[in-house]
Amino acid sequence: MMIFKSLVESLAKSIVHLSSEETNSTFVERFRVDELGIDEVSFAGALSGIRERDSFTVSFEYTDSDQVDSLSSRDSSSVSLFCGMLNLQVQEDSSVKGVVTVKVTKGFSGRSCSIYSLSLIEQYWRAGGIASTATKLWALSEKAFIIESSEIQETYSTGVFIFRSSAQEKTNATNPKIANKEKLLSARNKGCLFFENKSYPFIPQDFDISPEFTHSGIADLFNTLKLVFSIIFLADIASLEGKSLTATIKGYRHVTGTIQLDGSKDAEVAAAYYEIYQWAYADGSIADKLGIARNLLSIHIAGNMLRSLQDGSMPAIISNYTIYLKDSVKQYIDIKNKLSDQIQKQSEKASDMVKSIGTYLRTSIFSVYSFVITTFIIRSMSKTSTGGLFSDDIYVIFIMFIFLSAGTLVYAYKEASAELRRFESIYDAFKSRFDDLLSKSDRDRILQNDKEYKRDVEYVKQSRKRAVYLWVACLLIVFTFVTIIKLIQPELATSTP
Repeated sequence: MMIFKSLVESLAKSIVHLSSEETNSTFVERFRVDELGIDEVSFAGALSGIRERDSFTVSFEYTDSDQVDSLSSRDSSSVSLFCGMLNLQVQEDSSVKGVVTVKVTKGFSGRSCSIYSLSLIEQYWRAGGIASTATKLWALSEKAFIIESSEIQETYSTGVFIFRSSAQEKTNATNPKIANKEKLLSARNKGCLFFENKSYPFIPQDFDISPEFTHSGIADLFNTLKLVFSIIFLADIASLEGKSLTATIKGYRHVTGTIQLDGSKDAEVAAAYYEIYQWAYADGSIADKLGIARNLLSIHIAGNMLRSLQDGSMPAIISNYTIYLKDSVKQYIDIKNKLSDQIQKQSEKASDMVKSIGTYLRTSIFSVYSFVITTFIIRSMSKTSTGGLFSDDIYVIFIMFIFLSAGTLVYAYKEASAELRRFESIYDAFKSRFDDLLSKSDRDRILQNDKEYKRDVEYVKQSRKRAVYLWVACLLIVFTFVTIIKLIQPELATSTP
């Protein structure tokens, strides 16, 4: 774009941009000029920005006149003649005005093509909807597989095009066509009904740009096309009639949806469908894989919105296929239910472990409290007692109860730790039980990456810690109280009249 602006600026002091348009075969840009000022050297330099394989025409249409001066050659004599004609007009009328049109007709030597504006070519490709876009890209791929632009700095490739910098114009490149493309198209035609299969012989790899393309508009366009053709290779019925894709997937339920070129950011959902497509058309029975993929897709697509694909579709498909290979498709739903039930049972087990610790605590503390309170009541009611509330014999028995309670504490703690270890080993064993039926990612998704299990383990540990602290605190309080009473008994007896 800048080369054409520079070109016109070398002819006039005042310019106004009127229009720009680019197609697969042409580039046209128009400027209105109000005051000529020819700089032949700059003009010749600007012309060098047009690729050598491309032909061009620079025309000047004079205002209020049907006269047109034009240039279609790069040689210096033609450039001098064109500039001389413009200078002659300026000499006759210093206020010459007109419209400068720069038209480039692209050449395709070496299976290469020039792109002068990525944004304009994107607009051209998008215009008319998906079918029109596919037609334009197929027509371009018939002439060239190397796309060169001064706006590109790196090299990007798909299964049909190579995008690279214009600076690499004379560098050879290998056709990126996928080796087994015809085999994939044949497999699609056997497993899917695509009405326009002969008109659009594309595969999803043809729109998988690597690395990520820097121009967001073209990147979004190719991601949408990758999404569209991935769905075509997975759906039972698909059509590109009109401006959108219409596809039907017949699985556990029938899903019929449409996709249009509406500027959506489809990178994520396109990658999801593309992954499923690659799996389905890899080794094994494509028909069987397509059947399973359609079943799972039909329950992972929200309503009839093909773009709304839930997370976890691929792991679910792989797991279902693994079970299918074992001649039991229904097992997948049963396994999911078993895993879900296990999560609930684990939570109940954790709750029982905490209750067990609490039972030990209450029983032990209550036995010590009961002894102290019973001793207090009996000694208080006894009229013959002269040895104080806690005699040496009773205090020894009290110490014995304290030790028994402490021993119970140690036992309860060890038992709780053993139960926790058993709880963890049972969970790990249950998880590994379905390793031959579920993929690791699908199993982790169903178990929520052990979120509930980890929460239960932490709950048991924290409850155990609180019980120990409370147990020790209660024993210390009771021991301290009784000991203080025992120590001050002689003083109380002495001070009593």
